Order: sequence, then C-alpha cells, then structure tokens
Amino acid sequence: MIQFGSMSITLLIGALFGLLIASLLWFSPANRRANRFLALLLVVIVLRMFPYIIGYAGFYDAYPWLSFFPYNWSLAIGPLIYAHVRELSGQPLRPREAWHFVPVFVQAIYYTVIFAQPVAFKNDWDDTWEVPLIGPILVELTFMSIGYYWWRSHQHYRRYQDWLATHHSQLEEHRMDWFRHFLLALALTLVFWLAMVLIDHWIMELDYFQRFPFYVWLGLLVYYLGTEGYRHARHQFPVFGAIDPAPLAARVPLPERPLPEPATRSEPDWPSRANAWRDRLVAAGWWRDPELTLASLARKLGTNTTDLSKAINDGLGMNFNELINRLRVEAVSHKLIDTPESGLLDLALECGFSSKASFNRCFKRYTGLTPSAYRDAAQRQAE
Repeated sequence: MIQFGSMSITLLIGALFGLLIASLLWFSPANRRANRFLALLLVVIVLRMFPYIIGYAGFYDAYPWLSFFPYNWSLAIGPLIYAHVRELSGQPLRPREAWHFVPVFVQAIYYTVIFAQPVAFKNDWDDTWEVPLIGPILVELTFMSIGYYWWRSHQHYRRYQDWLATHHSQLEEHRMDWFRHFLLALALTLVFWLAMVLIDHWIMELDYFQRFPFYVWLGLLVYYLGTEGYRHARHQFPVFGAIDPAPLAARVPLPERPLPEPATRSEPDWPSRANAWRDRLVAAGWWRDPELTLASLARKLGTNTTDLSKAINDGLGMNFNELINRLRVEAVSHKLIDTPESGLLDLALECGFSSKASFNRCFKRYTGLTPSAYRDAAQRQAE
C-alpha cells in the first residue's frame, strides 16, 4: 500500500525544490554552461534521495520491479562540481577532458542493464554480487572521486581568487564565498556519509529508517546549493588568466638596439619604480575607474603586467587589488570628514567602488570601522 508519511514528505519537499531550482538554472540565459552543470549536480543529489522517498512510501513493496532503478549517479558529483567552478572562472573543460565523466557513464550503464532484468534475477544478483561486492566498491569509488574533485575544485578556486587579487580592483565583487561554503558543506557531507558507512559495517547494520537523518542532510544541501547557486546565476566573473590586449595605437614602441652582451642583470629598484607608478596612478585618478585592471593600468603606465605586478608586490608590499582599494578607502575617509552630509553610496561610487556591499567590506577591512561608524567618530572628534 502506497502511503506518504512524514519521512517521505520531508524528503520529497527537498527533492521537488531541488528539481525546481535545477530547471530554473538550466534555462538561465547567463553563465549557461556553468548553470547547467550546477543543475545536473542538483538532479544527481535528488536522484540519490529518490529510493528513500519512494521506499518510505512503500513503492518497493508494491512494485518490486523498481529495484535497481538507475538513480545512483554518485560518480558524477565530483566531476560536476569541478566542471562548474571551471566554467564560472572562464576556463571550461576541453573536449579531451571528457574522460572525467567516463566512470559515471559506466555506472549508469551498469544499473540500467541490471534494472532491465527480471525481478528474480535482480534479487539473486543483489544477494550474490551487489550487497557483498559491487555496492561497497562503488561507495569507495564515490568517496575517492568526490575527495579528488573536491581537492581540485578547491585548488582552482584558490588560484582564481589569488589571480583576481593581483589583476582586478573589484575582488570583493567576485568573491565566490558561497562556493567555498558549499565545499565546506560537501566535506561535512562526506564525513557524515563515511560515519554512516563505518557504523553500518563495524558497529551495527543500519536499516532503511536509521539512514533517514543523512538524507535529510542531503535535502538541506540541495536547498543551500540551489538557493545560493541561483542567487549568483547571472553574475559574470572575470575570465581566469585573460589578458586585456592593448590596441596597436596604445602600444609603446621599443627602440631598435643591438643585443646586449651576456652579463649579470641587475635587479631593478622596485620600491622606487613602484612609488613612481603609484604617484602617477594617484595624480591621474585612474584608481577611480571601477573597471581598472592590472592590464589596463600597465598600458596607461607604458609597462607590462609582469613588471607592474612585481613592483606592487615587492615595492609596496601589497597586491594590485589592495593598492587600488586602499586608495579608494582613503579618498572616501577624507570625504566623510570634509563632507559628512554626503550619501555613503554616492561617495562609494564616486571613488570607484561598484556596489555598497563591496565598499562596506573594503572600508571595514582597512579602517576597522564601518563607514557610518567612521563618520560618526570623525564628527564626535571634530566637536
């Protein structure tokens, strides 16, 4: 008898929410490929919940032929996460990297073939092969796959954030904090899952109902990933590693000269060079441009990104993003004292910040106070 109780309904709500968000992500016009990988990830997690949703409702007792339904695509979780973060950063997987998805296709073929067999064969296969051998092997492979791709996704995320800090002035606008939090949640999911497997194997055999808390956790994971993923679905991230090429007219021609004799090259005076470039940056007001990048600033200064980045890092002891945002925060702090009646958002936009959120984070990071608290403190001091 089919009956949806509290357990089935609880998981069903999470699953339906995941499928709804997945459909919205699939048809989202921005970041199309990245959002579709995320949509597929949501569907894979929902499918992982599927046998427990129908199992608690009694479907397997009423329809035994449903056993081995190909819901288990666990080997797709890791590659989909990795493909998603690669797409977001503008470094999509190349066609020759399609091998990342070969294991999940083998897994899908296996379950589809077994599902098509008679019930008697499936019951015998389950007792002889699935439970004692194939199932545990697939669980181990799933742990290895998710762990491996978690590490690769985290490494790519860190490299991308480091690159943004040295090449873009709007790092706060492009922080992927929600993705970092998802990786943390996924790590906790693996710990939860591993604990459940170890308890089942070494302490006591867990029945269908004792596994319920883990699938509630998966429902919460679907909720977080769906809401945060959809909230950032339209955000356009800078392309990782992209260099803004200078137009021919803006390039500084190099004079012809003979090749120098081999000799030990003296290291440039990076502090002097950095201070000179910083003075030009301040005098020209280029830091006010919210679209300023390392490449565009290098063109204005008539140098290259390598020398400019090294001068900022070695000569000033900071990265490009910090240099620009410190100048912006310094300008806003002066204006808060000189013109306290000015609106905070107007000052932020005037000084190069592209949003109030990024402005607030940067201002507090470099002054220790929120803009409002800083203005109040300055007014009290003036009195």
